[in-house]
Amino acid sequence: MIDVVALWELARTVAIGTVGSGLLAAIVGGFVAGWYRSRTKRAPPAGTVPMIGLAAVTGYWLVVAATTGSIVPGAPLEHQLSAGMLLATVAVAGVAGTVGGRFVDRLACQVGEIPRLEADGEPAAAVRDARLAVSLELPATIDDAEGYRPVDESTTRRLSGTTIELPHALSIDERRDRIERQLTADYDIDYTDVTMAEDGTVDRVLVGRHAPGLGTTVPPKTVGVAIRAECPSEASLGDSVEIWSTAAGGRLLATGTLRATDGSIATVVVDADRTPALADDERYRLVTRPAGPTGGYEFASTLHALEATVSTITVEPDGDLVGEFVGWLPGRVLVIDRDDDLLAVPETNEPLRAGDTCWVLAHPDELTDFDPTTPAVESGHEPPQTAN
Repeated sequence: MIDVVALWELARTVAIGTVGSGLLAAIVGGFVAGWYRSRTKRAPPAGTVPMIGLAAVTGYWLVVAATTGSIVPGAPLEHQLSAGMLLATVAVAGVAGTVGGRFVDRLACQVGEIPRLEADGEPAAAVRDARLAVSLELPATIDDAEGYRPVDESTTRRLSGTTIELPHALSIDERRDRIERQLTADYDIDYTDVTMAEDGTVDRVLVGRHAPGLGTTVPPKTVGVAIRAECPSEASLGDSVEIWSTAAGGRLLATGTLRATDGSIATVVVDADRTPALADDERYRLVTRPAGPTGGYEFASTLHALEATVSTITVEPDGDLVGEFVGWLPGRVLVIDRDDDLLAVPETNEPLRAGDTCWVLAHPDELTDFDPTTPAVESGHEPPQTAN
C-alpha cells in the first residue's frame, strides 16, 4: 500500500528544491544582466546569462551531494528519482535564468535610460535601411599612444576591425567623441584618440593606459629615487629633506622631498642631475630641513606695521547683533569661533549667531565708537563701520 504521507513529503521536497533552484538562477542571471548592461550599455551575449545561472545552481547541488550523499532524501545519487530531480532543476533554472536576466536587463535600461537597440537583427537592419544609423569599422591596426603605457594585445585584437553603430545625423567631431567615449568605457582603456577621415570613416585609433606610481606627480627635471636611508622619526611625507652620506666625514649629497617610506627604504624626489651621486647599495641618512617663513610670520609682521589691533566681539543671546551680517561689524572679521568650530575669513553676508565670538582686525577708534544697538540700515545710509 502506498504511503501517502511519505509520497507527499517527497513531492514537497522536490518542489521546494526545483523552485529554489529556479529562484537562484533568476537572481544570479538578473544580477549578471544588470551589471553587464550598466557597464557596457549593451545587452549580454546570447546564452551567457542562463549559463551563469545554471552554473550557480549546479554548484549548489554539487555541494549538497558532496555533503549529504544524496539529492533527494532517502534516494541514492544513482536512483532514477535523483536523475529526474536534476533534470527538473536544470530545466526550471534555465527558464528562470533567462526570464530573470531579460527582466533585469529591461529594468536597467529604464532606470539608466539606455536604448535597447541591438547591433544585429531585423530592427537594426531596418534602422540602417532608413539611414538612421551608420556602421563604422575600426582599422585593422590599433596603435599605441605616445606617452602612455601600451594596452594589452588581447584588447587591441578585440578592437581590430570592430564595427560600431552610430546615429547617422552626427557630425565628424561628434562621431569621434562618441567612438572615443564608447571605446574607453567598453574596453577599460584609459586614453583613446580617434582620427576621422573627411568622409566620416575612422582613419586611425590610438589607445593607451596611464602610468602608475609617482611619474605623473614628479616636477620637471626631477626624478623619484628609492634609497636605503635612516629616516628621522619626525619626518613625514612631503617634508624637505637632506641626503647625507653615512661614511666617515659624511657630506651632503642632495636635497629633495620625501614621498614615501617602507621600512628602511625611502622614496625621495631629487634633481635629475643629482642621481649619479646616489647608489642603490649604500645607506644614507635623511635630515629634515628647517621650514621657511610661513603665512603666520608674514601676518604678524604686517600687524606691527599697521595702526590696527585685533579684538574680540561676543554676540550675546539676546543682543542686537543676532542675525546681523558680518559685514556690519567694523574693520575685517578674521575668525568666528562658533560652537568650538573656527570659520576663517567669513563672507560679509554671513549672519551672526548667538554665542559667536568674532576676532576683528580694526582701528582702535572704530572699536571704541562701535555701538551694537545701532540699526544696520538707517534712512538708506550705509551700515556703520565701527566696532565695540
